[in-house]
Amino acid sequence: MRRRGMVAALAAALLGMSTGSAAAVELQAPDLTKVEIKRAALKALESGAKPRKLRAARPAWFGERQERKLRRDEDGARMAPVDAPLPGEVGIRPGSWMISPFLCTMNFIFQSGDTLAIGTAGHCVTGKDPVTLLTLAPSSGVPVLVELGRVLLKRNGGIGRDYALVEIPPEHHDWVFPTLAAVGGPCGLYTDTGPQPVAHYGHGVGVGTGGTPRAGMGFALEEDPLGIKGTDWDWDADSIVWAGLISGGDSGSGVRTAQLPAVSNLTHGIGIVGPEPSAIAWGTRVSTITKSGWQLVDSPLCA
Repeated sequence: MRRRGMVAALAAALLGMSTGSAAAVELQAPDLTKVEIKRAALKALESGAKPRKLRAARPAWFGERQERKLRRDEDGARMAPVDAPLPGEVGIRPGSWMISPFLCTMNFIFQSGDTLAIGTAGHCVTGKDPVTLLTLAPSSGVPVLVELGRVLLKRNGGIGRDYALVEIPPEHHDWVFPTLAAVGGPCGLYTDTGPQPVAHYGHGVGVGTGGTPRAGMGFALEEDPLGIKGTDWDWDADSIVWAGLISGGDSGSGVRTAQLPAVSNLTHGIGIVGPEPSAIAWGTRVSTITKSGWQLVDSPLCA
């Protein structure tokens, strides 16, 4: 089977998983060699591609008028407009769809004392504009807009230094589901430096409206094939890198290993022209957040 077909088949297989499932996914990730990855990266550089932040502009149907209406609601939630697309997740969870201030994806649930927070990429929040999600109300399944609380933690310093935590208002704690949409987990934290097969669920534009699960293969190179300042080509204490399918809007996605432990978010990517991998992606290690005093909340479905 051609590698492009293999990656597409993996994505299709993952799409069939239940949103609430925490069962391990057997990732038959593409068998990529370091030579193939390096060749693809150089081809991308020759075409003018460079690593970029994977956020997208907020949708046209959520303008200032819609935002003002939402802010007037006491509980920070209201029914989504009829022209909003149907989200693929229920409640506030890893994989939730951020529509403002940018199109991005939320990652894992974190806790400090009585405070609950949800993660995303640091470049997906501004610190002054409220974070708004499009999701399904747990009680009714109706598409709703939900406004989150304060940005509690933010860093936008490039690959390996790009993360944020946004407060989940107490009135919406009963909307929180820690299980990563479609691909399951997280179950613990992966902190080793050995590259692993990975999976994430994100809202990449053009990949699949409403959220799409995807698989990828982690790798490490002994040298930087591009020579671009700020890129990192191995798994270390700050970041990871993998080959897979990504798109704008995936920024912030929670990334887990094949055995279900959380490993990183997804923040940057470089498109590839030609043979697989279709893209190379980077993320900031979740351990960067837990070292700051926040505890990762595991899926209740973990064994």
